[in-house]
Amino acid sequence: MAIKWSPITEVPLDRGSLSLSNKMIRLNANESPYPPPEIVLQAISASMHEIHRYPDPSGQELKNRLAKKYHVDPAQIVLGSGSGDLIEHIIRGLFHPGREVIIPHPSFPLYQAIAQSISFTIVKTPLHSNGTVNLNSIADNLSEQTALIIICNPNNPTGGYLPLSDIDAFLSKVPEDVAVLLDEAYWELTDAYDDPDQDSIHLLKKYPNLMISRTFSKFYALAGIRLGYVLTPDTSVSHAISQRLSRVMPNRLALAAGAAALSEEAESVYKIYRSMIQRERTRILTRLTQQGLDVFPSQTNFVTFQWEDSEKILPLNNIAIRPGLGMGLAGYTRMTIGQPDDNERVLNLIEESLNPASTIKHS
Repeated sequence: MAIKWSPITEVPLDRGSLSLSNKMIRLNANESPYPPPEIVLQAISASMHEIHRYPDPSGQELKNRLAKKYHVDPAQIVLGSGSGDLIEHIIRGLFHPGREVIIPHPSFPLYQAIAQSISFTIVKTPLHSNGTVNLNSIADNLSEQTALIIICNPNNPTGGYLPLSDIDAFLSKVPEDVAVLLDEAYWELTDAYDDPDQDSIHLLKKYPNLMISRTFSKFYALAGIRLGYVLTPDTSVSHAISQRLSRVMPNRLALAAGAAALSEEAESVYKIYRSMIQRERTRILTRLTQQGLDVFPSQTNFVTFQWEDSEKILPLNNIAIRPGLGMGLAGYTRMTIGQPDDNERVLNLIEESLNPASTIKHS
């Protein structure tokens, strides 16, 4: 008798950016255009000498550094192999037949993919026209069946950011038995990051149903090493998430890299990178707006704008950026902010394509 396997419910990852030629300019996955600081690379190298040993299952050193940075108890922190992995376990852990999850749309496609894979009832709410999450619409759709609300802030794929005061006012309306997951993968790239009083960490003491996910993939330039974390209001929540992670923990190299990335030396380098990305963001937004394109304001390391020719033009010029169709934004394109020369090349191609006399190559 043949072995009978249960249906696969794991969510397939988008591997498109990983299969690109090394000759391609990769502006499609919201990766950092700059490598990690030298102190982080040294920590990874040093950790390789003990690669034959299993990592610390508690990740205590990294938790301690994160706890110091955010002024929380280390026990409130859950580490994972990327924030996406943690988000998946949270969604699965909160699923009960007949319950609902509210997801703004368009937003990070992973949320909906996970919810669909386990037959969670999905309630989609629209964004504001500027690409920010419409909190009033979420509040209007709350019901006795609501188990979870997911808010991506800044929102991917639009880049819109809601200030802390808006999030606070919204959470005050949410019943305590409804969990709220605030996905802040791009928090460190916002202008608000300069003001510690704007950090949503302050809300953890106020709302026992709040969880905040963050990652080392974007600002910290460690996308290739897969490291993320969730901040919880108390140890009961962190324990519930940790139980579902079982033995799936960040590897030794990731833990070493994360700890080094939080050092003062590394932070000084990241601050420079951040300024460079923000400067390019302003330049790109200005140039695209000058071309008369519909552009979403962004507080991230990407810019999303209305341009339908990206798939016809950019691959022929060895450039990869993300068409909006698969993200719920047909006719739009999401461009990761790269190094200035790469950004300039894309901007020139866009401007040339909009010229009626253009001779630019199309597929």
